Amino acid sequence: MLRSACTCDDAAPIAPEIVGWIDPASGVFTPGPAPAGAGPCGVDDCATVNLLRLCDQTPGGDCVPFLRHLVHDCGGGVAASTDTTLDGTTPYTPTGIVGDCTDCDECRPVQLCPQLLGISGPDSWTMPDGTESLAVTVACGPVTITDCAGSTTVVNECGTSFQWSAPPGDCQPGSLCTPFTVDLPEGAAVYINFLSPCDQGDES
Repeated sequence: MLRSACTCDDAAPIAPEIVGWIDPASGVFTPGPAPAGAGPCGVDDCATVNLLRLCDQTPGGDCVPFLRHLVHDCGGGVAASTDTTLDGTTPYTPTGIVGDCTDCDECRPVQLCPQLLGISGPDSWTMPDGTESLAVTVACGPVTITDCAGSTTVVNECGTSFQWSAPPGDCQPGSLCTPFTVDLPEGAAVYINFLSPCDQGDES
């Protein structure tokens, strides 16, 4: 660091004096001249490091933030890349999709697919896990409906319909409790309309 004195009345400028130097790595100021050999960086010593805060969306559904250290050469190209945890030193290896962390702060909707089944007895149907809503229409009784609490209802009247739906949760669709079964003896028939995650197959 240099300090220049003020001059007045067209006096000749005074040569600046060295007052100290700053270590760019620590930001510490030291009075007096810089250490011997100090000077501008050479062509081979001009690399810089940038830090990126990214998130790893793991196969298990977790969103793990980490740091990516990018070493740039003198031309601005990326010469090396290293990933660490947020402490900046512990190595980290992503296991899923790496992207902007804002993706982790948003709700990721679960795709639901409507399905309509016609079932005749003798048969039994079990509601898939994750079902958000369910409607059962008895075409021909008797039909036995058993809910997750173990309560059993026998429906004899043809054309009778029942509906259930679950309120949505935090960032997720609602889910009716299981097990839920519909049992049909010989001669009975029902129509079942339900909304469940698209990766769920029919269960019977």
